[in-house]
Amino acid sequence: MFLVKKRKFLIIFFALVVVGIISFGYVKAAYLTTNRDTKLPPDKVSYDIVKYDDYELIYETDTLCYYFREDRDVFSILDKRTGYTWKTGLDIPFNKDIDDSLLEATTPEEILEKAVPEEAKMSTTYTGIANSLITVEYNESETIKNVSSASKDGVKSSLVTLNDNPSTRRLDINFTFLELEIKVYLTFSEDTITYEIKDEDITGKGKNSLLAINISPFLGASGGKFKLYNEDTQMYDIEVEKYKIPGYVFVPDGSGSLIRFADNSAPFSLYTGNVYGMDYAQSTYYNNSLTDAIPLKDPVMPVFGIAHGDKQAAFVAYADSGAEYMEIVMRPEENLTYYNWAYPRFVYNVNYFQVYNKKGEGYFTLMKEPNVFDIKMSYTFLAGDGSDGTPAADYTGMASTYRKHLIDTGVLTEQTTTKADIPLRLDFIMSDSKKGIVGTDEVVVTTTDDVRNILNTISKNDAITNVNSGLYGWQKGGETLAKPNSSKYLGKVGSKHDFKDLIKEFAEIGIDISYARDYTTINKLMLNYHNNATRHINSWYLDLDKRWVLPENVPVSNFSFATPKKSAQWFKEQLKDVSSYVDSMTVGGISNTLISNYDSDGVETSVSDAIALYQDTFTKAKEKVKLNMESPNMYLWKYTDRYLQSPVGTSQYVFETDAVPFLQMVLNGTMEVYAPYSNFSFYTQTDILRMIDYNLSPSFILSQEPSYHLASTPSADLYSTEFNQYEGLIKTVYTKVNDVLSQVIGYKWSGRTVLDNGVIMNTYTNGSETKKVIINYTDETVTHEQSEVAPLSASVIQ
Repeated sequence: MFLVKKRKFLIIFFALVVVGIISFGYVKAAYLTTNRDTKLPPDKVSYDIVKYDDYELIYETDTLCYYFREDRDVFSILDKRTGYTWKTGLDIPFNKDIDDSLLEATTPEEILEKAVPEEAKMSTTYTGIANSLITVEYNESETIKNVSSASKDGVKSSLVTLNDNPSTRRLDINFTFLELEIKVYLTFSEDTITYEIKDEDITGKGKNSLLAINISPFLGASGGKFKLYNEDTQMYDIEVEKYKIPGYVFVPDGSGSLIRFADNSAPFSLYTGNVYGMDYAQSTYYNNSLTDAIPLKDPVMPVFGIAHGDKQAAFVAYADSGAEYMEIVMRPEENLTYYNWAYPRFVYNVNYFQVYNKKGEGYFTLMKEPNVFDIKMSYTFLAGDGSDGTPAADYTGMASTYRKHLIDTGVLTEQTTTKADIPLRLDFIMSDSKKGIVGTDEVVVTTTDDVRNILNTISKNDAITNVNSGLYGWQKGGETLAKPNSSKYLGKVGSKHDFKDLIKEFAEIGIDISYARDYTTINKLMLNYHNNATRHINSWYLDLDKRWVLPENVPVSNFSFATPKKSAQWFKEQLKDVSSYVDSMTVGGISNTLISNYDSDGVETSVSDAIALYQDTFTKAKEKVKLNMESPNMYLWKYTDRYLQSPVGTSQYVFETDAVPFLQMVLNGTMEVYAPYSNFSFYTQTDILRMIDYNLSPSFILSQEPSYHLASTPSADLYSTEFNQYEGLIKTVYTKVNDVLSQVIGYKWSGRTVLDNGVIMNTYTNGSETKKVIINYTDETVTHEQSEVAPLSASVIQ
């Protein structure tokens, strides 16, 4: 018995030594990755040359060959650079066709010959979806159903050449049983295929029941299982896994997330990213609640991608039209099928609850008029490791490709700077309101003199030379109860003259101070909702209940949203009032909230109208001031000088495997981008390294008085702001980040590589000059190119 136990001990000890947990005299802890890290790249993908016997070559460029299989509506796209083939669908037969062929067999030999493998967990409907270029969702008896362009029955489709131009085709789809017809324009270019669906080309009675259009849902899918024929049972009951392509789906969740292809042992929910956030006016109910759960991070850009292997093959897909109605959907394996698949979903109609009395009684119904918009969706294919100067076939190449597209279309513009140091953002919370004995009382925690003293203290520090600030809660009523366009100043904070002097005084020494305001969030203590608040499609005012995230004794816990027209009007009125002496404005609400508005006649302002309104508003504002935007959506990037509160990390879905700085790589060099406030648990050494890794400038929100004074106000979430507590930390955080990032100012962020778990290398280029920033998240010294990087530190290698 003793010998057995001893042998077990030796085996366990030997195993621990091999994996490096015990190493003769000291404990060596390996770096344990989480889904907040970026892990080592996936394995290489193995692939064979595809035969195109059942396909017709319809167009060819120097980079791609486009083939089409008409009986399954599948495009096969050969990348000449690598020989890799992408298919817009799985290109699989219907299981029913295989079963029918077996019925025709008369001998055991014929049965075995015809018994080709079937797809497991794939119904006739889903086989059509898996092959399809276009799948539509429609409403039938208050349920959502699907039918695709490649469905077995009830659908006819044909590919048409336009004007003898082989690079442009049109797929005409007739969903006969729905009485719905859709024309899809397809453009084949050097390395990109583009789908366009105009609203006018969706016709027929079936348009009234159309809920959504999904484009090529199984393009890039990985996984699947075969069902093999069992001679003993004479049934397809032997399941065999297909070759699972190594790789991942990139989704724009937060800063960026990778969802690696996995063989899941349990069903997962799907990822759905509402591009630009939820349109509350079209939500199921007019009233919604915030809880203390970790909030989901809505995509601020209409882009996703899929990579196969390690820098071998990838595509990045992005919308140039219809993005405001777009959702990005990723279904992990064991969600409906045995595949991992992702696709864009464009929403035309929603089921909502129509309330007809004050008791809240009502019924579910569809919108009378569907959303009106055009779709333009492009897929650009990437190949190789980027050593030839082209974008690599991974998430960094996706970011580079999308960045170039936004620059080419005028959304982003590369900027230059003469500053030697990165910027530091110091915002100030000045006041908010709490319940009083009668009515409400303002709570003042920072005055104009306090701001002056704090900024003077900071500016005396030789290590901090590039500062800008925003002032919150400067109006009468404080941050929560002041009307957005109010020109009434709170005397206890400072008069208009005091603010004007403060802003001018610091402008002379290069510190930009701006007024900060949320122009969208409103409440009934602030103003009357009539002609100001947005109405839900059911005609009720929108209501957002925040009682679960606010203290019990706050003066107001229910909020609503201003109409887009009012938000734009209030911003313009305030800008007119202060533009003679400010250099910038800090914009909240409008920057990341996109909501339509309804009246008794239907849609009064659609989200498309709202985007056009905001773009026109900020085009004119940019002629007068710089714009500091809080987490702005992509349609406002053209007008953004400072991107505030940039997300770091993801929504933490359990199936998300990696966090990546996709957003920051896209924005790099086009505007200043700031990290979340370091006050709130974003100041550890790992957080500082994350700022360096993601190329973010630090930011803090401060007050003169202790923040507990705000405990009974809606600003209670600013639970730690007192300058005296953070004076030293501001210098420490800024210095550590600036020491590294100041060395790559003016350089282009051209690559990001995981050298080992917990060790990142970011590559920056400026002409022929290259610098590499090594970020070591581990607690051990690492060596790269004969340079050592200490534990939990970052270093620049030139």
